[in-house]
Amino acid sequence: MGSNKLSTLFLYYVLSPLLCAFSGFHITSYLLTGLYTWPRTSRTIVLTIGTLIFVYEFIFKSQGPQFASGKTWSQGEWVLYTSVLPLVCGIATFLAAAGFFN
Repeated sequence: MGSNKLSTLFLYYVLSPLLCAFSGFHITSYLLTGLYTWPRTSRTIVLTIGTLIFVYEFIFKSQGPQFASGKTWSQGEWVLYTSVLPLVCGIATFLAAAGFFN
């Protein structure tokens, strides 16, 4: 991606939120639709474990882009803003699309 600064920004502000929102949407879809077949179960397990590994390795263990703002954020704040909130948004998107908020 060119520079380390650009790839770090891409990781924290584009890739992580998209991956976590996608994961939240599909995990909720699996849990609420009731179609529990082995292929869907294995895909959901792999998606969940892959997302947890991604968040732990690339978001929690790293220090985060300190140059992105004037203040330095803790690891918990990086995980919250780049992973947990997008996951919750993915869950809410599925619930809204399925009509659970009526």
